[in-house]
Amino acid sequence: MLRHALLILALLVGLAAPAQADVFRVGDFTVQPGIDPGSFDLSASIPSVLAGDRPLRLPEGCRETAREKLTEAVMTRYSIGIACDRAIAPDDAIGTPWAIDGATFLSTATGTRVQQALSPDGDTLSLPFGAVAARQRALPEIAVEYTWQGIVHILGGWDHLAFVLCLCLLARGRFLLLLVTTFTLGHSLSLALAFFDIVTVPVPPVEAVIALSIAFMAREAIRAKEDDMADPGKRRRQLAVVAGFGLLHGLGFATVLRELGVAPQERLSGLLFFNGGVELGQLIFVACVLSVMKLATMFDRDQWVRQAALYGAGIIGCFWVIERVMGFTIGAA
Repeated sequence: MLRHALLILALLVGLAAPAQADVFRVGDFTVQPGIDPGSFDLSASIPSVLAGDRPLRLPEGCRETAREKLTEAVMTRYSIGIACDRAIAPDDAIGTPWAIDGATFLSTATGTRVQQALSPDGDTLSLPFGAVAARQRALPEIAVEYTWQGIVHILGGWDHLAFVLCLCLLARGRFLLLLVTTFTLGHSLSLALAFFDIVTVPVPPVEAVIALSIAFMAREAIRAKEDDMADPGKRRRQLAVVAGFGLLHGLGFATVLRELGVAPQERLSGLLFFNGGVELGQLIFVACVLSVMKLATMFDRDQWVRQAALYGAGIIGCFWVIERVMGFTIGAA
């Protein structure tokens, strides 16, 4: 059993290196008129894992005249020249080949400033090249988009899931529900404060402390005893710790929501539905963890699975702390 546990831990450490804390893939696109009549410059910034040399789908009468690509860390930046033999129409669009989760779009191609958030259609993203104003979206469309973005983000955010995993393995029953609710209230509050720029903090240190929170909570769960759940003092301490870490995790959520480029008229509704999506995704994950533990109990392997999961989460959390601290200290140098 010990050999099996060590093997699982080794695999988890190996997977930690390429894993990103938040695998939410956001792009940024800008279109502006070029120097020559009928020419335009498209600037695109996308995650490097999606980069490629596939062509754009341009409106009829338009063609690429130049393309430059520059890779910087995890992002790849494109500078693409476009020439059109006719005046662009309001319904003209540029189809991109990159499968991103969301994007910000800014265009002055028509002489007016158009800024809006965009959602992909499958593996492509359509840029409203000829738009003269940002499209006004109905509330149901906003609700579906931002709820889905929240679910995608939490289920792809390995650090947030690792923290919730530790909560699920720390407590059970009503106290688990209370811990998860406290975590939810904490990150919901800080998400709103950061998104509306009431609180502003640098991102790299926050990401490092989020990783530290995983290691800390894994340690708490490993050291916890059955009697601890009945001790009011220890319960209050754990609730306070989870609330504090919830505030930190909310700052990480706000970073992603900002990157989506939420339109000014959609800021409040976007925040509410994105946060709702995060909570829905979190509940889905909690249900999955509890189901796995129930299954492990049926085979009398619950303690083995619990210990392996907690040690794995703790090791990955420590690895991320070192990785992130080295990242922003090297960047500062």
